[in-house]
Amino acid sequence: MVEKKVTVGSTDGERTVANIVQLASKYKSSIRLVKNDMSANAKSIMGVMSIGVYEGESFSIVAEGEDEDMAANAFYEHLK
Repeated sequence: MVEKKVTVGSTDGERTVANIVQLASKYKSSIRLVKNDMSANAKSIMGVMSIGVYEGESFSIVAEGEDEDMAANAFYEHLK
C-alpha cells in the first residue's frame, strides 16, 4: 500500500472529476481518495463527486496493488 498526501491545485469542476476517474481507470490497483473522515473509490465518478475535489483542499491518495507506486505518483502529479 502506498499513501501520498497532496493539496489540490487548480481544478476545472466536473472536468476534474472526469479526469480523475479516467486516470484511475488506467491502473489495476485500487485507488482511494481520503479527505477527513471520507473515502472515495477514484474509479467511481459518483464516489469522487461525493467527496468533492476543490482547489486548496488536502487529500491522501491511497493505492494498493501491483502498480500502486505508479498510480500514487500519477495522482499526486495530477492533483497538485
